[in-house]
Amino acid sequence: MMDTQALYRRREAEFLKEIRPYLHYALQSLSIAAGIGFLVFMIGYRQFLQWVTPEFPWQLTATVCMMLVLGGGRIRTYLQQADTLFLLPQEPAMAIYLQTAMRRARIIGSILVAVGWLIVWPMYHKLAPSSGWLFLLLLLVWLVFKQVLLFGKWTEQQLLEQRTRYLFIVLRWLLCAGPTYTVFNLGPGYGAGILAVGSLAYLGILRLPRQYKVHWNLLIDWELRHKASIYRILNLFIDVPELRGKARNIRWLNKIVNFIPFQRKSTYKYLFTLVWLRSELFGMTCRFTVIGILLMIAFDNKILAAVLYAILAIFSAVQLADLLRYYREHLWQHIYPLSPHLRKQSLRVVRLTLHLCMLVLIIIPAFWTLSAPLWAAIMLIIAACGSMIYHRFK
Repeated sequence: MMDTQALYRRREAEFLKEIRPYLHYALQSLSIAAGIGFLVFMIGYRQFLQWVTPEFPWQLTATVCMMLVLGGGRIRTYLQQADTLFLLPQEPAMAIYLQTAMRRARIIGSILVAVGWLIVWPMYHKLAPSSGWLFLLLLLVWLVFKQVLLFGKWTEQQLLEQRTRYLFIVLRWLLCAGPTYTVFNLGPGYGAGILAVGSLAYLGILRLPRQYKVHWNLLIDWELRHKASIYRILNLFIDVPELRGKARNIRWLNKIVNFIPFQRKSTYKYLFTLVWLRSELFGMTCRFTVIGILLMIAFDNKILAAVLYAILAIFSAVQLADLLRYYREHLWQHIYPLSPHLRKQSLRVVRLTLHLCMLVLIIIPAFWTLSAPLWAAIMLIIAACGSMIYHRFK
């Protein structure tokens, strides 16, 4: 019988070996920025702890931070297309392989939860004074809760119907948000009780829908997406072999390009807009914008809001810089009777337009949450000017 546990470890090592050359250059480019970012975060967080008062919506802030580490995370299986032919007949033996994948996900998830709780604890300890024993007790609660959510995520990937899968994804995030907020808002006693009851009910609900024993095709598809996301991150620092993503043609979204004039000079604007709409970059942009809006709602301090808005503006600009990758090697761009300069200029215009729209949507809550709307307007103007400079020379 095949040693599937050794197979998993070998595939994991092969993947790390595959990305190691690109990871080396990425770390070289990122190390200084990461060190500076960490230092700025530590200084800013210390200042935040000195400033924050119980009137600040710290429960919501702590909930968002813990949600990211509790509900997030990936289960890497390293499955390949050929596995449906060669390994599917050995599905009983593959149980050990998949258990190894889950065990790795649990270990990594537990580490992230511990790091997240270490970050949230100083704020929680100041605004809800407690002993060190409560830190350990709640850490244990978070770790157990993480295992429940990971089991739910694994179950989601085995469901037969896509619509049911989406419903259970929403349910998992609601379970992650609700009980987590009650722990901070109602106290650890009531909150942990509600969290335990909710977890037991959730585990019972997971048994109701129809599901595969192992949903091979979906797991392989998710693995391809995971690899593609890693390559997209590395591609920000160095050119790497591209993994083809799925093009999605959502008809009602295509109406957005109707505002682009039907002219020769607008050809690439039309094409790059469609590329954005039909690639996974569209979903990433929408999710980032929604997260940015929610974060801006939670902050009513002018300085903190300005720092947060600057971070969001920078990361959204870097995210949109990946738009060129989706059309870089396309044959037709060399056949069109159009100049390469027009292509570069159109790309800058599309990226700038998208970035400005994101900046406007993210800043809208600040006009109500901040006591000085003029401050929000100044933030938007500065960010817009920075965006124009960035996209002009990027």
